[in-house]
Amino acid sequence: MIRDRGAIKWHSAFFMPEHAKMLKQLKEDDKKQKKPQVDEQEFEEIGFIVINSLRNTYPIKLTLWDYGYFYDIIGTVVKVDMIEKIIMVETDLERKYIEIDKITRVKRL
Repeated sequence: MIRDRGAIKWHSAFFMPEHAKMLKQLKEDDKKQKKPQVDEQEFEEIGFIVINSLRNTYPIKLTLWDYGYFYDIIGTVVKVDMIEKIIMVETDLERKYIEIDKITRVKRL
């Protein structure tokens, strides 16, 4: 009679590169967050702070949402283009163009 390890020999993990890539992508997708809805009052407040930063050249902190992740930019508003729906922010290092739809929060510094 042949004695082998039975089901134990199949307990070792066997992943194809495609499976490992898919599992990594699933972990990344779990970290993503939904875009918060900005109501009309919050949108007006954001606009007020952005315009004041443009006129008075004081720094603000913008919280942006981009494809499931949040990040912050600190700088001064240089230009607001409502036709293209972008604002230009000058940071310590560079000028960035930011889509207005990505802004979730603005804070005066």
